[in-house]
Amino acid sequence: MVAQIPIPQRRLFELEKYRESKFPVLELKHFLCVWLRVEQDMPATEIARAVGLHEVTVRVIQRDFIARGKDAFISEKRGGRHRQLMTFEEEEGFLKGFLEAAGDASLLVVSEIKAALEKKLGREVHKTTVYRILKRHGWRKLAPRPKHPKQDKEAVDAFKKRATWKR
Repeated sequence: MVAQIPIPQRRLFELEKYRESKFPVLELKHFLCVWLRVEQDMPATEIARAVGLHEVTVRVIQRDFIARGKDAFISEKRGGRHRQLMTFEEEEGFLKGFLEAAGDASLLVVSEIKAALEKKLGREVHKTTVYRILKRHGWRKLAPRPKHPKQDKEAVDAFKKRATWKR
């Protein structure tokens, strides 16, 4: 069993004060990770089972509480675009240059957008990156289908030979 780091008295006082406040579910779980250790003297494995977190996560939360106090309970926002090339607003500004071409029903080709994006970023990007940017901003591909995928060429030619046009 891993030895527990002792919790300083000033942190225990802070914990008692924080217990009286209201907090969201994730903060409650973080609070319980420390509170159950202090009040019930529960090991991290039992706390993890009771709270629904991993044992290592419980230990990390307890260690953070010792280091930072009640700020360890306040969760930062989760998720997001951590590997973005441009912010949403920058992407919006970039696409405004292509909005006129898209609006007057002229042909807008992804390879042109890709070349402009690579020039702006100064590095190569994959084609799907451009498609994801367009999807994120509500653009969609509108193109007529040249022929039905299951179309039988021989049947079309036979129809054309039989067809008579009357006025």
